[in-house]
Amino acid sequence: MELDLSGLDDRVFDALAETAKRRYIYMCNMKTNVSRWSKNAVEYFGLPGEYFKDAERLWADYVHPDDRQHYLDDIQAVLSGKKKYHDVEYRAKNKDGNYVVCSCRGVIVRGENGEPDLFAGTLDNHGLLDNVDPVTNLYNGYAFLNALRAYCTAGAEGLIMAVGINEFTNVNAIFGYALGNQILSKFGDQLYRFVKNEGCGTLYRMDGAKFAVCAPHMNEAGAERLYAQIREIAHRKIWIANRQIPLTVSAGAVLARNFSGDEYAIQASVISALRRSKQERFGRLVFFDNEQADSARKDLELMEALQKSIVNHCEGFYLCYQPIVLADSGKIVGMEALLRWNKEPYGEVPPGRFIPWLENDLHFYELGRWILRQAITDAAVVLEQRPDFFVNVNVAYTQMERAGFRDTVLELLRELRFPPQNLHLELTERCRSLRIDYLQEEMQYFKSCGIRMVLDDFGIEGSSLELLGNLPIDHLKIDRSFVSEIESDPVQQTIVEAVLNCAEKLRIQTCIEGIETDPMRRFLLQYPASFHQGYFYSRPVRFERFLQLLEA
Repeated sequence: MELDLSGLDDRVFDALAETAKRRYIYMCNMKTNVSRWSKNAVEYFGLPGEYFKDAERLWADYVHPDDRQHYLDDIQAVLSGKKKYHDVEYRAKNKDGNYVVCSCRGVIVRGENGEPDLFAGTLDNHGLLDNVDPVTNLYNGYAFLNALRAYCTAGAEGLIMAVGINEFTNVNAIFGYALGNQILSKFGDQLYRFVKNEGCGTLYRMDGAKFAVCAPHMNEAGAERLYAQIREIAHRKIWIANRQIPLTVSAGAVLARNFSGDEYAIQASVISALRRSKQERFGRLVFFDNEQADSARKDLELMEALQKSIVNHCEGFYLCYQPIVLADSGKIVGMEALLRWNKEPYGEVPPGRFIPWLENDLHFYELGRWILRQAITDAAVVLEQRPDFFVNVNVAYTQMERAGFRDTVLELLRELRFPPQNLHLELTERCRSLRIDYLQEEMQYFKSCGIRMVLDDFGIEGSSLELLGNLPIDHLKIDRSFVSEIESDPVQQTIVEAVLNCAEKLRIQTCIEGIETDPMRRFLLQYPASFHQGYFYSRPVRFERFLQLLEA
């Protein structure tokens, strides 16, 4: 039976559908019940065709069973007139049988007589990620993993090298956040030109101040020559505003022909070699060797177990809470939610071991939503007795970069009836590598909704005083590394005093982390901090124990 395509054969639809790789367009004629979907969506999800009937029912079969009713209820709310827009996030199954997170938006378009004519909207596929880093315009870490996957599939020979700028924390502290990004961009541009001219491979920017090169058919001797040129570029060829910026670098490498494993194992191995170069070999090139293979393999097994836990409704994960107290009185006024994981046969795994991995993993978005839901649910219990109480929840790069993260947060607040002013979102260090104008816009949006924005780990990589003026911050947390020896270290005393005074003049509230002893607490009372946090008050504890601390 031939479908009635009236109202759907539109050149604008064709143009929009062709220009978006991860955002699909759909349109439904509400009279004929025939829908048209982007060809990219048809191919990715294995839909029956570009045009098909009864899309609402058919698409529901692709939605994850746990999310299906939520999707159907939202559709019906729009069709019945209870809602103006279809606006929902769910998991959908692609043609390979894997579920990806999608954000669906839609609206009813009415005809001249006011009758429903078309239902049109977009579907954002968060399983497909942009492959270009916005700071350097190089291929990013996701593209790097795709390249490694191709190496493994093809059984190709070649070299994988990771290069990191040493002490980039100091670069940001001296030159500022914006100029730090210029340095990364200039270094990436110089590396790109060299790698392209030499024809020795493809360049990628990974997280932070790390870059990677995939060089087919290169041997160890070629790697040494390549790295010697990279060191020369870093030391002599980085100029900003007619000023030379000398950089030092470290590097690790893996010879792919000697490696058996998948792309995550290769990535873990080359990063391990880079770490050894920086910590043990004074920046000399380090090749991953067989002695490290067992450790890398164990790391990979743990990563796979963590990913399975997330897919299986975040099994094994739980939250602990650390009190945030008023600096002058020690009264508990808030808590920070901290993620933990305990699952056999691994037992209790230290958060410092698995959180850095997860923050860079696609699965973290789902875990992040679970963390938000659990933290808000627990905080709501405290709010019944203490209406001014707040909860701090860490936000990762993989959440902040998502266009639908705004909606995820607000949807949870509405569903759980939690006042937005009692939620504080803490931006982790890697969030600060997002484009500054994008970060400003996202933070300002959350502030306009009443949510407080917190800059976490101030003083470590990627942060400088410049950020206080450029970002709409409500609270600032000074990293524990700046107070560890503050009672005897004049440098720490000067830095902390300068940051706190600056924040006070900008009307930004501050919290000092890492307070472990009463003498340290007493010494810090001379500084104008709003809040304190640390082991002196309490280690992170389960929620039941936290309630006991409140009662005490």
